[in-house]
Amino acid sequence: METNSDGTYFQEGDHVRVKRTREQGIINAADGGVVYVLMDETNETRLFSAYIDEDAYIELVAPEETLLH
Repeated sequence: METNSDGTYFQEGDHVRVKRTREQGIINAADGGVVYVLMDETNETRLFSAYIDEDAYIELVAPEETLLH
């Protein structure tokens, strides 16, 4: 996660979870306002907004949460 004067953004290497399905993955690339998430279970790449806010489809996963899965 990166915070700067423009806001808070996901960044490469962040562990994230899809809010609706609870699937987890890791951000393997970020390009402008888009992040590419490699999903843990399927190795499928999905696109999401890079900006962290209440309406985002993904959320950061705390490091200790990733160890439980």
